[in-house]
Amino acid sequence: MLKEIGIFDEYNLLIDALRGRGAFLITGLETPNPMTIGWATLGVIWGKPIMTVLVRPSRHSFFLINSHDEFVVSVPPPEMGKQLALCGTRSGRDCDKFAECSFTREDGVRVKVPHIAECLMHYECRIVHKNNVDSTRLDASLSQQYYPGGDFHTIYYGEIMGVFKKE
Repeated sequence: MLKEIGIFDEYNLLIDALRGRGAFLITGLETPNPMTIGWATLGVIWGKPIMTVLVRPSRHSFFLINSHDEFVVSVPPPEMGKQLALCGTRSGRDCDKFAECSFTREDGVRVKVPHIAECLMHYECRIVHKNNVDSTRLDASLSQQYYPGGDFHTIYYGEIMGVFKKE
């Protein structure tokens, strides 16, 4: 059972996950695709609670997130290391990661994108803006470290429509 919590309540669970093994970004409706992420921000922009996530154009999730205006970030429990590894190394083009990881698909509350039922907490987001990382304005050391192949992220700004925690 899920309980709605305040948008910034227990955000430490998300931060701990991102600083550790990661969290799941879920995109797509017909065949939802969880992708492991280690980068995200949570704050207030334009007077709205916003979560930003970054997706490279080479990822299957890039196609899916651009096909719909919603995404979910699910915070996994510590024992999901194998699933995080699989979702960070396998492409949803080649397999159904929900099936491969034995995830239970749980309907979103305020968005159409589903949750991973086994996760602790879910941020449901509606995209309000996106922009590309500008290689000409990015610090050269970051460009060399994170983009040696030139596969620069697109940053998606999602208005947080609700945060739901497993009871």
